[in-house]
Formats: sequence, C-alpha cells, structure tokens
Amino acid sequence: MKKLKVKKETSLKDFVASQLGVSKNRAKELIDSRTVFVNNKRVWIASHQLKSGDIVELPVFEKDEKWSIEKNILYEDNFIIAVNKPPFLESENKKGSVEDLLRSYKKDRKIRAIHRLDKETSGVLLFAKNSKIFERFKKLWQEKKIHKQYLALSHEEADFKKKVINIPVDGKLAKSFVYTLKTSMGFSLFKVEIPTGRKHQIRIHLSKIRHPVVGDKIYGLKNITNPILKNVKRHMLHSYIISFYHPFLKKKITIKAKLFKDFENFGKSIRLL
Repeated sequence: MKKLKVKKETSLKDFVASQLGVSKNRAKELIDSRTVFVNNKRVWIASHQLKSGDIVELPVFEKDEKWSIEKNILYEDNFIIAVNKPPFLESENKKGSVEDLLRSYKKDRKIRAIHRLDKETSGVLLFAKNSKIFERFKKLWQEKKIHKQYLALSHEEADFKKKVINIPVDGKLAKSFVYTLKTSMGFSLFKVEIPTGRKHQIRIHLSKIRHPVVGDKIYGLKNITNPILKNVKRHMLHSYIISFYHPFLKKKITIKAKLFKDFENFGKSIRLL
C-alpha cells in the first residue's frame, strides 16, 4: 500500500486524483473498489472529506498475468463447458464477462452461464451450449443435485472441525457445511459445502460465526491495521470443486479449479497453504 499524509482539507476523490495523476472519474472507480483506507478504515465514499493529518493508503497494483479463456477451460463435452473464472470478471451478461469472452472464443452466442459467481470469487463456472441444456442443468441445480465445494481463507483460528450453519439469507433457507482444514497465525482455511446457493451465502454465514472471509469489503472487518491484509484486493473465496451426475452422458463428473496466485500467495504468507 502507498501511504500518504493529508496536508489540507479536501475530498477523497480529489486527493486520490491528484496523488495518482488520474482523472476524477478514475479516482472514483478506485474508491468504489473499496481498496482505499483512511486512518485504517475502508472508505468508499468519493466525497468523504479528509482533514489535515489524515493518513490515506492506496493500493499498489502489480501487473497481473494476462488471463486467457482458452487456457482456463477446465472441462468440455458436447453439452457443457467449465471455466476457471478469475477474480474481478463478471460471470455473465456484461461485455467482457466470462460468458461474453467464451462466446467470442467459441464463436457461439448460444452459450449461457448455468450459474454465477460473485465478481471477486474465483473458480469453477459452468456454461451450457444451448438453451435446452441450460434448462436441464438449471433443474439439477433446483433439485440440489450439484455438489459444490469452496475454499475460504478467514479471520480467527477456528476451534471446530465441522460446523453446520442454518441461517436464512434474504428471508430464504440457507445451509452451509463448514470444515476446518487448517489454522495458523490467527486465520483459518475452510472447506465449505453449500446445498443451497443464496447470494453471498458463504460470506454472510462465515461472518455470522465470527470468521469473516479475508478481504471481504461488505461483511468483513471494518478496521484493518495489518499491512498484509491491506494488500488483499478481493475476498479470498474460491469455487474449488463442482461434481454432479451428468444428465446426458449418464456418468459422474467432477471438475476441480486450481487456485489463482493471489489466493495461493496470501495463503502461503499465513502458512495455510
């Protein structure tokens, strides 16, 4: 993180723009990403008024390895395609989403995302090759016949091997099975299985049991003083394995997605990977 001291009262947007030499619109985009800290607290209001003496910390972005759709296809048959989705790309609908990139690569606009992952969540993402296949797999999802395993790096060392969480999300039934794989340095590595798939379910459930996901800007820690945590640019959640009985091929399919470097590097730094 780049640490800067404020010398005169100004808005956060104006301060970021002047310090980085970028437009105010670009400064607002950076602030909107919730990676800017003021006095050890995340601040995402562009009009936030800074006072003289405030300490602002800005992320230093390293050049990422170029992600290519063709190198991240995990599985393909005549019916579906599985992709290892990177963090910071939308799953579907928008231009530049994984769905859009896959359609362009395959030159096939009929491809549809069967489910979605949050923008910052990485891992296995399934696509159907046409609407008929899409509807069949959607039915599998509704019947809870798709088995999903996630890996999460969370705050605090867990004192349990397995915990079942039944806490509604948006008023709907939500169940998560949380398994502690390892603890170290005040953090835990969890395997999480979710028979239900509510929006932000894992992040909400882990926060409710006081093990918020590292880097979670909504349900995570508000005050952050540890420098290694300030350098985490997204929540550390990865869709690791999806398995199911293939309705067309009539056999069990298991698809596993390797970790991306940011997740792996942070996990190693706290001795959990």
